[in-house]
Amino acid sequence: MPYLEIRDLTVSYDKNQPTLERFSLNVEQGELLSLLGPSGCGKTTTLRSVAGFIRPDAGQIVINDHDYTRLPPNQRDIGLVFQSYALFPHLTVFYNVAFGLRMRRIPKKEVKERVTNALKMVGLEAFANRRPAQLSGGQQQRVALARATVIEPQVLLLDEPLSNLDARLRVDMRQEIRRLQQQLGITTLYVTHDQVEAMSISDRVVVMNQGEIEQIGTPEDIFAAPETVFVADFMGFDNHFNAAVESVQDSKLTVTWGGAPIELRWHSKFGSPPSGARAEIFFRADSASLLAGTEASGLAGEVILHTFHGNEVQYLVETDLGEFSIMQDSDSERFAPGAAVTVQAHTQKWIAILEETAARRVTGEKNDRAQAKY
Repeated sequence: MPYLEIRDLTVSYDKNQPTLERFSLNVEQGELLSLLGPSGCGKTTTLRSVAGFIRPDAGQIVINDHDYTRLPPNQRDIGLVFQSYALFPHLTVFYNVAFGLRMRRIPKKEVKERVTNALKMVGLEAFANRRPAQLSGGQQQRVALARATVIEPQVLLLDEPLSNLDARLRVDMRQEIRRLQQQLGITTLYVTHDQVEAMSISDRVVVMNQGEIEQIGTPEDIFAAPETVFVADFMGFDNHFNAAVESVQDSKLTVTWGGAPIELRWHSKFGSPPSGARAEIFFRADSASLLAGTEASGLAGEVILHTFHGNEVQYLVETDLGEFSIMQDSDSERFAPGAAVTVQAHTQKWIAILEETAARRVTGEKNDRAQAKY
C-alpha cells in the first residue's frame, strides 16, 4: 500500500478554473518522487496541499493510512524545505534546527542530542553558534535540511530548494539531499522545474502540465522514452518534424528521411497506427551529425549559424523539413554559415509519437491511466 496517497484532489484559486482537478498520485515509503514541470503546472499547489497550506475543494490526502486532508499544518508531522530557506535570522544555527523539537516540548537533553546529530549529518556541527547571516547560501540550505529532518517527519517536502544557489553549489547540494534522504529513509516529495535536478535525484519523476500528469516513470524512462509531445519537448528533444507513417512492425515504425526510409521507436497506448497516419518525430541535437556536401544517405541542408560551446559546436541547419539544431564535437570538421551539408540520422535515440496521443486530453482519463499503470 502506498505511504502517501493523493486521491482525486481538486484545488481552485478561481471557481471556474481549477489548478488541479481529480489529481491522483501515490508515493511509496522511502521513495523520493519529483514533481517536474514549467511554472504554473500545479506542482507547487500539489506540495502545498500535502503540507496543509491549501485546503482542497475535494479529494483526500492520506499518509501512512491516516487522513490528513483537514489537519492544520502544525499537526501533520511533515518536514518542509523552502526555496528561501525561511531561517530565523535572530536565532543561532543550533536553535534554528532545534525550533521544531522545542515546539513539540521534547526534553532539553534529547533536543541537544538530536540537533547535534542532525548538524553532523549535514557537516555543520562547527557552525552551531553562528547566525544565518554568517553562513553561505549552501550552508543555510543545509541548516534548513537539518531543521526539516531533525523532527523525524513522516514525509519530507522540498519546494525548489536549490533555485537560489549557483550552478556548482546546486550540484553539490543535489548529492547532499539525495545522500541524506537515503540515509534517513524519509518519503520525499520534491518540486523542481529543472530537468537535470529531477533526473539526478529521484527514484521516480512525475512530469506535470496544466494540472495533469503527462508521464510518470524512472528518470531513465522520462529522459529516453517520453510518451507525449509535451514531455519530449520539455525533456530536451529540441528537433522535431511531422511525417507520414509508411509501415509498422512491433514497436517500430518507418518514415521517410531525406528520401530514404528510416525505422524508429514509437510510443502509443492506442494500438498500431494504419499506414498514412501522422507521427511527430523527435531527436536531440546530439543524435544527428553533419557531413560536408550532399550525400544520398541523409537530408540535404545549409548551415545558417554555428555557436562554440567549448567541447562542442552547435549548428543551426536549414532543410526541407525545417530548421534543426545539431551538436558536434569541436574537434570534428567545422562548417561555416552558408556551407552545404548532409544531416545524417542516428536513429537509435530518435522517437516517434503518434498524433493519437493527443486524444488523452479529450478522454479525461489521463491521470487515471497514469495512476493505474504506476
